[in-house]
Amino acid sequence: MMDPLQGQEAVQQFMKLLVENGRRGQAMDLSQLMWYMDGMNRQFEAVLAELKEVREQLAQEKRPSVREHMENAASALEEKALAVREKLTGLWEKITQCAADAVRNFKEMGVSALDRAVSALGVKKALESVQDGISGLAADARKSIEKVEDMGHDLRSAGAHLKNAGRTLLGKEAQVVDGGQEGRLQSVVLAPMRATQRLLSGMNNATLAAIGSAEHLEQRAAEVRAAKAERTAERPGKRLTKKPSVRKDLEAKKLEAAARAAVPDRERKPPEAAR
Repeated sequence: MMDPLQGQEAVQQFMKLLVENGRRGQAMDLSQLMWYMDGMNRQFEAVLAELKEVREQLAQEKRPSVREHMENAASALEEKALAVREKLTGLWEKITQCAADAVRNFKEMGVSALDRAVSALGVKKALESVQDGISGLAADARKSIEKVEDMGHDLRSAGAHLKNAGRTLLGKEAQVVDGGQEGRLQSVVLAPMRATQRLLSGMNNATLAAIGSAEHLEQRAAEVRAAKAERTAERPGKRLTKKPSVRKDLEAKKLEAAARAAVPDRERKPPEAAR
């Protein structure tokens, strides 16, 4: 695995070569793409921090059934978040490796090394997979929040019913049971879960924007390939013309000399008769 700092340096060198060799648009698209990806990685860190906060708050819950249910929901979200972030990490590593290969091969292959690297990225497809994961994660977060909300409502309603039973025994009028406001546990647990859901929504939008940059990058790369193919088609003979080697030239001259030496004497010009 490439060191993150080395990877960043390789990408910067790659983009510099793109700019210096008439591919400024591709460099701009790649720069924007990496900016989006960096932001997404930071948001993943924030999501994991919020889910850690959920676990810390749940540690204070005294009711095992409530704690277990909420812990399962938080653990499922954390596991899926790590899986999606792993996809993003894999894409970053692929981009940095392609950039490093292009920089290394540039002296020998020239601009074709840059074009091959851009074509090998496959960023759009990978980002679409990341976006699907984030979208599914956001939907799961929303469902988990709703379950916690419903569970809190039911617990508060059950408590209110018990209180009404006591009021009835005392001959007091029962109060309307509506679930009431969220209790302390629900509030402190739901706060980070709701923050997680908001972060995932922002990440989804950032991923869609990154996919747009990837589309521009691939489109520009396709235009470069088409232009190169067109230039090649305009000079078809140039690619077929080969300069003969010195060794082959010497061999041809030897064969020619041997052929001359093998000509019969009668076919040569007769010598001048003696007088």
